[in-house]
Amino acid sequence: MDTDIKELIDSMTTEEKVSLIHGAGLFRNAQVSRLNIPPVIMSDGPLGVRFDFKDSEWIRTNEDRCKVSWMISGASLASTWNEKLAEEVGNILGMEARGRGKDVILAPGINIHRTPLCGRNFEYMSEDPYLTGMLVARQIQGIQKNDVAACVKHFALNNQETNRLEVDVLVDERALYELYLPAFYAAVKYGKSYSIMCSYNRFRGPYVSESRYLLTDILRNKWHYDGVVISDWGAVHSTKESYEAGVDLEMSVTYDFDNYFFANPLLEAIDNNEICTDILDEKCARILSLLKRIKKIGPDKDKRSRGAYNLTSSHETLLNAAREAIVLLKNEDRTLPVDISKVKSIAVIGDSATRKLSLGGGSSEVDALFEITPLMGISMLAGGLSDINYAPGYYVDNEEHTSGDVNWQAQSLDFSEGISGDDASENLAKKEALLEEAVQLAKECDIVIYVGGLNRSHDTEGFDRTSYELPYGQDLLIDELLEVRPDMIISINSGSAINLSSFAHKAKAILWNSMSGMMGGLALAEIIFGMINPSGKLPVSFPEKLSDCQSYNTDGNYREGLYIGYRYYESKNVPALYAFGHGLSYTDYEYSDIKAEAVSAGTQSDADAICNISCTIKNIGAVSGKETVQLYISPVNPNIDRPRLELKGFKKIYLEPSRSQEVSFELTPAAFAYYDVESALYRADSGSYIINIGSAVDDIRLQINVTLDTDYTNIASLI
Repeated sequence: MDTDIKELIDSMTTEEKVSLIHGAGLFRNAQVSRLNIPPVIMSDGPLGVRFDFKDSEWIRTNEDRCKVSWMISGASLASTWNEKLAEEVGNILGMEARGRGKDVILAPGINIHRTPLCGRNFEYMSEDPYLTGMLVARQIQGIQKNDVAACVKHFALNNQETNRLEVDVLVDERALYELYLPAFYAAVKYGKSYSIMCSYNRFRGPYVSESRYLLTDILRNKWHYDGVVISDWGAVHSTKESYEAGVDLEMSVTYDFDNYFFANPLLEAIDNNEICTDILDEKCARILSLLKRIKKIGPDKDKRSRGAYNLTSSHETLLNAAREAIVLLKNEDRTLPVDISKVKSIAVIGDSATRKLSLGGGSSEVDALFEITPLMGISMLAGGLSDINYAPGYYVDNEEHTSGDVNWQAQSLDFSEGISGDDASENLAKKEALLEEAVQLAKECDIVIYVGGLNRSHDTEGFDRTSYELPYGQDLLIDELLEVRPDMIISINSGSAINLSSFAHKAKAILWNSMSGMMGGLALAEIIFGMINPSGKLPVSFPEKLSDCQSYNTDGNYREGLYIGYRYYESKNVPALYAFGHGLSYTDYEYSDIKAEAVSAGTQSDADAICNISCTIKNIGAVSGKETVQLYISPVNPNIDRPRLELKGFKKIYLEPSRSQEVSFELTPAAFAYYDVESALYRADSGSYIINIGSAVDDIRLQINVTLDTDYTNIASLI
C-alpha cells in the first residue's frame, strides 16, 4: 500500500471508509470532503458513454450535452480481428468517458458466446477466448490511456439473460479455465484493467458476489489482481459473505443507499465485531489506488486528461472500424460489388434499413450524436445517380421494446420473461400488405438490397431470444423476393449467430454485421458499391440449426464442457452453415511456404517461445485487401480429451494486388496447453502437434507438424 494512501485510510473514520464502498448515487460512491477524497463517478457502457441520470432517480438529466459517439458493438469489434483497431476504438471510448466527466466506464463486456440466443451477445465478443482475450487487452489499454478506468465485465459465467439473477452455473474445471476465464485473465494481466465487475448469477451454489473461489482464490491469489471489484447493479445479496468473498464496491438500482448491504448493515456488523475491519481498509486502499491511477487524486492530479467527445477524427476511426467489421458470407457469381454507374434504380427493402439501434438494448444504450442507417448510407453514395426506393417489407409488432425507454432499469431485478411472439393474427393483414408492396418494388428496380435481421426487441439486456429464426416472417419475405430477384443482395444485422439456412443456398450475396456503430450504414454502402473491400471474419459459428448447438440450455448446467462453437462443430464433424473465422473478400489470397523453426530447447518457462511458424500470403486478385491469417493447433494422440482445433494466433495484413508478405507466429507453451485439474495449472504435454494455417477454421490452407520434446507443467495461462 502506498504511503499516501495508507495515511488517508488511517485518517478516516469507520463511517467514512464504509461510505467509499457502496453507492451513494446511482452511478457513484460517496466523497469524503473532509479529506478531499472525491467520488468515483461511473457510467455505462460498452457501446458508448450512456446518458446521465439523476443521483437518486432513473430519470435522465443533462440531456442537452449527453449526445456521444456510438461505438461498434463487441461482436462487431471482434469481427475486425484487428488488435490495433481494438485499441483505437477503446481510446475513443475512454476519451469520451473522460470528456463526459467519468472516472470508470463499465466496459468492455467479454462473456463468451456460449449460445447464439443470449440477448446480450452483441455486447460481448466471441465464442473463442483467445480472440476475445487478445482484443480486450488492447481495448482496455486504449480506454485507460485517457485516465479513465475500464471495468471489464461480467466476471464470470454470465452467458445468458434468462434467469440471470438466479441461475446456478455448474461448469467443470477444464471448461472454466479453458473457455470462460482466459479472456478475463488477459484483461487484468495484459490489459491491466483497473476494475472488474462481478456478475449476477450464482456459481456452484453461492452468488458470484459471494464466491470466494472466483473473487479471491482465483482473481486475487492466483492472478494477483490489485484492482477494484465492482458489483453489477444489484448483484450483492449479503453483507458478510460478499464483504469477505472480495467485492469492493456495492452498486445497485435502488435509491435507499444507506440500506445497501455495504452501508448501515455493514456498520452494524462492525459494531458487533462480526467482521474483520482490516478487509475494509484493503477495499478502501484499492478504491483510492484507482483514483490515484486515473489521476483524480495524488501528485499527478493536475496532469489528468480532460478528454473530449464527438470529434470528427473519432468518427473517421469508427468508420474504419465499421468497414472492417462487416463480413461477406457469400458472393456467388461475383454479385458484389455493384457497379453504381450502371444502376438507375435501387430497391432497399427491410425494416432494419431505417431502424436506429443506439437508443436501446438496456445499459448499453446511448444517445448518439447521429446514426447513419443503411438506407441513409446507400442514399449518401448512390442518390445522385440512382433512384432510391424503400419498402419496409415486414411488420414489427413489438416496437414498444425498441424505444429506448430508460425506466426498465429500476425494475431490472425483476426481469424474468422473454419477448413474446410476433405472429398475432390481428397483424396478418399488415404483414401481407407489406410483403406484397416489397415484392412489387423488387420487380421494378435494377438492383434489390435487402436489409434485415434483429432489432432491440431481440438484441437487448434482460432477455434471451426465444428462437434462432429471423423474426417477423423475414424468411418468407426473403424467399418471395428471391423468387423474383435471385440476384438480390442480402444484409443481415444480428448480435450473434442467427439462422440463415432457409435462404443461404439460394441467395447469391450475403453480408452480416453486428451493430457496426454510428457510421455502420455508410460502411455497408461503401462495401456494396466496391469503395471498400470487405475484410471482416466471423467471431462466432453460424450453425445450420439450433439443435446443432449443444450448449443451449438455461438451467445453468454446462453439460457440453469444452465443446461449444467451433470446438464442437470441428471435433464432432457437424458442419456449420458459416464457420468461425469465415469471411470473403473481393480479391483472392494464396497461402504457401509454411515453415517451423525451433526457438528454444526444452525450458520450463511459459514465457519463452518454443517455435516460430511462418508462411507467405499473396494477393492473387485484382484489388487491394486485408486478410486475417489464422493459426489453429491440433494435438496428435493427446493424453487427454481435447478439441480437434483451437485458435492460437491470428494476424491481419494488407496486400495490394500481386504483392506478398511473410507472416510469422511465435508460439509459447501456452499455445499447446490445456488445464490440468490435478495440478490446478495449465500444462503442455510432450508429443506431436499439427499447426494449421488458414482463412477460417474450415478453410485450412497449410499444415506442418511440430514436436514438443518435454512437458511444460507450470503455465500461468492459455493467453
